[in-house]
Amino acid sequence: MLAILKKVLVALLMLINLFYVEQIWISSINIGDRGAKSLERWDADVMLVKKSLPIKRGVIGYVSEQDIPGAECGYWDTETEFLLTQYALAPLILKKGPVAEWNVAILDYKNLKTWEETYPGRYEIITIKGKVRIFHRLNNP
Repeated sequence: MLAILKKVLVALLMLINLFYVEQIWISSINIGDRGAKSLERWDADVMLVKKSLPIKRGVIGYVSEQDIPGAECGYWDTETEFLLTQYALAPLILKKGPVAEWNVAILDYKNLKTWEETYPGRYEIITIKGKVRIFHRLNNP
C-alpha cells in the first residue's frame, strides 16, 4: 500500500511540474518581440528629444522620479530608463539631476506637477511625447 501511495505522489508531482513548465513556456512566447517593440518606442521618443534640443554636443541633465521630493520610484526602472536615454542621446553626455541649462525629463503628470510646485518659474517645460519632456533652465533668480 505504501509503495502505491509513493508512486501516486511521484506521478502527481510530475504532473504539477509539467503544468508549471507549460505555463512558463506559454508566458515566454513572443517575449523578445514585445521587448524589442518597447525599446524601439523608447528610442523613437528620445530621438524626438534629440531633434528638439538646440545643442548637439555637451552635457545635459536627466530628471526622473528620483529627483522629485516624495515620489515613489523603482530603482531598476529608473536606472534602465537612464541608460537607454543616455545611449539614445549620444554623443550628448547625460548627467543625473537638473545639472545643465537643458535637461531631459521622464516624468508622469503627477510628478511633473510636483516639480513645477517645487521649482516655480525656473524652467521652461517642453512636452515631447507622453512623459518625455525637456526642461530648459531659465535665468530667473
